[in-house]
Formats: sequence, C-alpha cells, structure tokens
Amino acid sequence: MFSLTENQKKLILAFFIAVLLWGYANNQTANVFNYGEEQAASFLLDIEVRNLPENYQLESMSVERAVVRVDYVSYFSKINRSDIRAYVDLRSVDPGDNMKIVEIELPSSARLLGVDPGYILVKVSKKEE
Repeated sequence: MFSLTENQKKLILAFFIAVLLWGYANNQTANVFNYGEEQAASFLLDIEVRNLPENYQLESMSVERAVVRVDYVSYFSKINRSDIRAYVDLRSVDPGDNMKIVEIELPSSARLLGVDPGYILVKVSKKEE
C-alpha cells in the first residue's frame, strides 16, 4: 500500500490552507464561500403620498417620479420594480409649500445607494367645506 510520510501530510495540509487563503484574499466578494452575486439596479418610481390629514388636500408636487438606485445580493432572484416604494409622508404639513424627503421602502436584501431627487416641494391647502 501507498502511505504518506508525516512530512508529506504536513505539506499537503499547508498547500490546502494556502489555496483557501489565496481564494479568500484574492477576490473576497466572489470567492468560494460567497454564494450570491452583487447586483445594482435603477428604477423609475411614482412617488406616493401618505398620511395626508383629512382636512388638507394636495395641490401639487414639484416632481411626480423618482429614480431609485439600489444594490443587492442575488440568491437566484431579482428585485422587481413592484418590490420598491417611493413616498412622501405628509403627516405634519402646513398650508402652502412644504419641503419633504422622498422616503424609500426596500426589501430586506437590498441596500439603498441613492434617490434622485431626495427632496420634493409639496403644496397643500385646507379643504373648503
């Protein structure tokens, strides 16, 4: 039978460890241990209005749509436009022009890279009864 000496066993083990470390250090985002692949995507979304008080009405918004840029790790799936929501929260508004942040709802696997525009001007007025 073929048998390895103690020195040969150490050399094989050292070679195996070196290959693993080389793979890890060479390309940390696409090595053997990372099953997903990073993806980046941009979406053009309609901006929703949320929490507008009942005694106010929306007159206008400076922009109706926003470009949302995200990245995510793909585990055999993609993020669709329907998975992402852009909205402005009008909970605390005054009559007239209000500068509001465009807020984004994302799936848990995604990371927000940017929103354009980040702020919009929303004009509201009191409802006439």
